[in-house]
Amino acid sequence: MSDRTAPEQHDAQAAPKREPQVLSGDELIVYEAIATLRGPVDVDGLAGKTGLAEDAVRAAVDRLTTLEMVETGEQGARIGPNDWDVRGAR
Repeated sequence: MSDRTAPEQHDAQAAPKREPQVLSGDELIVYEAIATLRGPVDVDGLAGKTGLAEDAVRAAVDRLTTLEMVETGEQGARIGPNDWDVRGAR
């Protein structure tokens, strides 16, 4: 008999937010493009930079916004608040 307890079960909906491991390929490409451009960028600009279709970019931005990895506004999407950015790079 073992003293170990069974591993705790986690709800599938309790997936961690703001973790790159939960992103699809297109979402990761869009996220990296937004991070590289360092400012608000619109869907058209992201489509041009990534080579992805505008629908794929729009879907990726929507999911990244839901995951709180990017913020969107009138000028486009930009990286949301984080604690891992390079100091003084803003």
